[in-house]
Amino acid sequence: MVKSLIGLGLAAALAAVFAPPSPAPGAPAPRRVAFIVDSWYPWSHADVIGTRFLQGYRVGDRSYASPVTIASVYADAPAARDQTRALASRYGFRAASSIADALLDDAQRPAPRLTADGVLIATREDLPESGQRQSPMRRVQVVREVLAILDRTGVRVPVFLDKMLAADWADSQAIVVEAARRNVPLMAGSVLPFAPLDRPLRAGRPEVGVVVASTPYWAFAFHAAELLQGFLEQRAARETGIHEIRNVGAGYASLPDRDRWGGAVFDALLASARTRRRPGRPPADALLIRYADGTRAVLALVPEAFDDSEFLLGAQYADGTIATGGLVLGGQPYDHFGYLVHALVEFFTTGRPPVPVERTLLTTGIVLFGRQSAQNGAAVFPPLAIPYIPPRRSHP
Repeated sequence: MVKSLIGLGLAAALAAVFAPPSPAPGAPAPRRVAFIVDSWYPWSHADVIGTRFLQGYRVGDRSYASPVTIASVYADAPAARDQTRALASRYGFRAASSIADALLDDAQRPAPRLTADGVLIATREDLPESGQRQSPMRRVQVVREVLAILDRTGVRVPVFLDKMLAADWADSQAIVVEAARRNVPLMAGSVLPFAPLDRPLRAGRPEVGVVVASTPYWAFAFHAAELLQGFLEQRAARETGIHEIRNVGAGYASLPDRDRWGGAVFDALLASARTRRRPGRPPADALLIRYADGTRAVLALVPEAFDDSEFLLGAQYADGTIATGGLVLGGQPYDHFGYLVHALVEFFTTGRPPVPVERTLLTTGIVLFGRQSAQNGAAVFPPLAIPYIPPRRSHP
């Protein structure tokens, strides 16, 4: 297209190119999801996820018409560029005035009916130092309101939380426990474990795994943790969790036992970066992670070493060999989100999460306790003995 897609949101870009897919004759009605967001504006997470439900999505070279659509959208903190009402007019979903309005046919009735087959929560809750404008309700409050509505109607539908569970550990635990108590299917996480690596790592059980991403911490630590855990959980039939986290920051460069903590892997990863900018920068954060089974891992965030669209992943094995890999996420229209939407389609149509929420509870803990270690200047022995059975595949 002459103007290209730059400057347009995904909804506007796809609407200019595609007509909404029509269901095949006799096909089942699409599952309808209530979408709770902070704001829907161009290239926001609401945009790059939500529009793919409305217009279809791509996984690699293959296009899909989504069997899941959006029933309603509630924006709890609309930005100046918010497009919720304009998109509601274009696509026919309801611009809701509250969470209850998004989920129910009439919240004022004594026995209202649930109008959604699933709930997708993409409200904004970052770490306190992020400097980002946050949603007015804590994530745990949003989830509790959704669960109360499900209790009221007696219906159980799948619930997905975009990115980390919450910016507080107690809240994160509460979300998982309270959903499980009600048998509400729950899933959360990043797009990173679903997007295939440009340079896959070989199979095998590593002694140490290393992930390297850009700064700042609040923007990239969680995505890096998800990529790391999605790889390391494949080392055994059962994940048993983490025993210790120590954030050594720039001290990683002079760590006495740096080789034991993946120093050679880290150096090889920086040298392999496809978008390399400047070598030799020490990490702003370097989390040394010791798993309960003795496996070691490093999550390092390095400023300006490579483009922030690149994530590096590597490992060292018992025989001393090193494997390096990673991926560079594409720019607009951010087609890597098609992999996440494909997983969400599976979740909302089957009610079974393709990845266990315990993985995201573990990665949320990595981020929160990694920050606590940096603030305290000491190792943390967090309550992250979280067992779960890893999924058979990392992405669709």
